[in-house]
Amino acid sequence: MKGESQYIDMTTEERRVRDFGLIFYLWFLLTLAAYAFGAYSIYQLIINNTAVVNWVQEQFNSAYALLGNYLWWGLGAAVVLFLVGVIFAYLQVWLMSYIGAEIINTVVFGIPLVLTGAGIASFFLFSEVWIGIVFIVPAAFLLFIAVLVGKRVVLGAKIFEMSNEAVNDEKSSLTPVFFFATLSLFTFILGFAAAAFTGANISDWVSNQWLEYLVFFVLIYVYLMIHYTMLHFSDAINICIFKRWNNYKDSSLKIAIREIWKVKGSIVLFGMFIAFFDAIIKTIQFFANRKFFKGWKKNKVISVTMKVLRIVFFIFILILKGLFKILKFLNYYTLTLIVVEKQGFIRSVARSADLSLDSAADIIIGKTGVSIAKGLFSLLTLGVFSTGGFFLGYYWLADQLGIPDTVFFWNISYKVGFSILVALIFFLFGYLPTSAILRPISTAYKTILFFHIADPFRGHTGRRTRISPDIQKNIDGIQSEVMETYDKEERPTWQKPEEAKA
Repeated sequence: MKGESQYIDMTTEERRVRDFGLIFYLWFLLTLAAYAFGAYSIYQLIINNTAVVNWVQEQFNSAYALLGNYLWWGLGAAVVLFLVGVIFAYLQVWLMSYIGAEIINTVVFGIPLVLTGAGIASFFLFSEVWIGIVFIVPAAFLLFIAVLVGKRVVLGAKIFEMSNEAVNDEKSSLTPVFFFATLSLFTFILGFAAAAFTGANISDWVSNQWLEYLVFFVLIYVYLMIHYTMLHFSDAINICIFKRWNNYKDSSLKIAIREIWKVKGSIVLFGMFIAFFDAIIKTIQFFANRKFFKGWKKNKVISVTMKVLRIVFFIFILILKGLFKILKFLNYYTLTLIVVEKQGFIRSVARSADLSLDSAADIIIGKTGVSIAKGLFSLLTLGVFSTGGFFLGYYWLADQLGIPDTVFFWNISYKVGFSILVALIFFLFGYLPTSAILRPISTAYKTILFFHIADPFRGHTGRRTRISPDIQKNIDGIQSEVMETYDKEERPTWQKPEEAKA
């Protein structure tokens, strides 16, 4: 009865949705207008740059004449390679779902030990003491950090392994990622064309310099807003999938889409919020670079001044990007809170900052785990796809196309160069699915971390209504010890709003 009452309370809470849905339809109309302007910009760039278009067409015709009938075989091979890449990526996730925790722990604790061993060996192999110190100092620092948060590392590694298990079980989580990737490429092409067309004609459209800055900022902001909003929609779908996997072992794309439709306005607001700060950085970069290049070689004094200003500008941009990363870090749980608690954008941002500060070590461990997995996946993909592509190109495809074995550069023959190119193409088609599958792993980690650590500590201790025994067994062994490292007295515990209790 207790579990049943918890389930009823949870569904009642999820029906109380706070969302400004009208903003979604305004965003949708703005997206259509931005796409139309991007298409118009491409058309104008084509008719105004016929020489470039003709050159591209000539290169395409030359390639088609060279490849001939092999072009369609090449397109078919690309499709096959991509599908093989997806299967290979899933095999890697399947492997990480069993030994992911061991790999993370080995890397995190093993790197300081390897550096320490290298430092000790340097004292015996080299007469210069500083060589050993170069290894020992960072090793000591990393080892101190690893020991200090050792329990959280073990817990984070286990949650990372569970995240791979979730992606392995819920293969539909890759569908929103690929859909977003396609739309993102489409948005980038149209946005780039719109920026190029606007940059070439903006001086003719407006006479005021500050108005020129404003117009370009709005243009960049609109396309970034579309990008981030679509990204958050794809992540929100996967949060719903992994939430139900975590709670009920039952999820689907249909259920997830129905759930995020309740909070579509808040997701758009979150995309607008993040895009605003990114647009500021990109606009400053564009106009500052343009001003620098215009005055670069007027005279020696201006040239030296511009070099100094570029250094200062570079440091300023680095600071802005650092602040932007901090902003995204504080909003680590915002989308999860919008989807799960459905209390609106502003409340979710405020609560996310609180939870992110509490579980900062766990977030960093999760990002470290994804980075390690990315390196491992890339290495495996490089070994399998690139090696296969090189041998296929060298021993079969080069002969079929009549590529000669004569030397053309640094004792490298045309045949070897062609085989290296084939290997790079094979690696690309293997790497794309591998990199795409890392986003669902990150989303799964964020969702599971929220339900098991962040939320029980400062919110709903009984939200997990139908947790499966195997997940509970994996996490109970070290969760209580990790919770002791949190300082719960520094910030007040989040309380459920009164209207949600009614």
